[in-house]
Amino acid sequence: MLTQESKEHLDVVVKAMDDRINKRLDAYEIGQKKANFPTKSVSNLTDKIYKGLVSNKGQREFEIKAGELFISQVASGTYVPPFYETGIKNEPFQNDLRQFFPQGVTESDTVTVDRGVINANNAAIVSEATQFPESTNTLNAVSFAVDKLAHRFALSEEFIQDVEGASQFITSQIRGALIEKVNANIITDVLANDTDFSAGAFANAVESANEFDVLSVALNQLRLSNYNPDVILVNPNDFVKMILLKDTTNTYLRGNLGASLQENIQGVPIVQSSAVTSGVYHVIDSSRFGRYYNRESLTVQIGFDGNDFSSGTRTAIAVHRGTLAVFDIKGCVSGTFSNNKAALETA
Repeated sequence: MLTQESKEHLDVVVKAMDDRINKRLDAYEIGQKKANFPTKSVSNLTDKIYKGLVSNKGQREFEIKAGELFISQVASGTYVPPFYETGIKNEPFQNDLRQFFPQGVTESDTVTVDRGVINANNAAIVSEATQFPESTNTLNAVSFAVDKLAHRFALSEEFIQDVEGASQFITSQIRGALIEKVNANIITDVLANDTDFSAGAFANAVESANEFDVLSVALNQLRLSNYNPDVILVNPNDFVKMILLKDTTNTYLRGNLGASLQENIQGVPIVQSSAVTSGVYHVIDSSRFGRYYNRESLTVQIGFDGNDFSSGTRTAIAVHRGTLAVFDIKGCVSGTFSNNKAALETA
């Protein structure tokens, strides 16, 4: 039986043997791993170029493979940052119809126009010492109230501060929306102060009457009364109908898809606007028909309103005051295409 001293001595021997075995196994495993490593490693771009110089030494042509210049690759994410388009994109609004009328400025809330109409023109050749024939006319004062149009948007401070182009976007939106209401107001004033279409000498005299015929007769109606029409307002739908008109052989009446139309008739430009009711048109001598008076130009402001300050919000407003003062109702001929075509059509 082993003594305690013998057991302790034996344990020391066994431990020493285990340590030597473990060291041998570790050395063998490391050796195997090193055997799998490349014998030469190029660590950077400079080393790669140096490697190419050495390999091409004494050669007439110098070659470095593209693969040797490869530095790194992106494992994840976006290597090239995307381009960010600035600003906020929004839908377009109607064109401003005020631009097609002469402009005026007033400091009053009413514009009054004195209209003079000659009732009887009895001018004639007269004999010596005979009484001159008498002509008569009528003066009529007509007043137009200056309209005020406005609206507002509520904005958060975060939207104004954090969104790039926020102020420009709001200005565009609030201004464009108000212009559409100004346009509607102008069309209402035109319809309340215009002259109806008259077929005149062309009543029941036009075979297969179309929209071109109607507008041509309307132009003639103005010119017969000594007006000089300079703008035609139509809805885009009606303009497209005109350029798509075809004859019985399916050929476009105005050439290759309206190429000869050029958005004018007899030199008078055609203005397309969705503010004009589809199926309706207006032929105008703008200088004689009237003038658009501005009491307050269309302005946009952003400020505090009500509890904006304590709510972290602001209010954007757009305001305009103005009116279309009509001088001469005969300076505009309006009509409906369907009715006017029927008036021209041969019986």
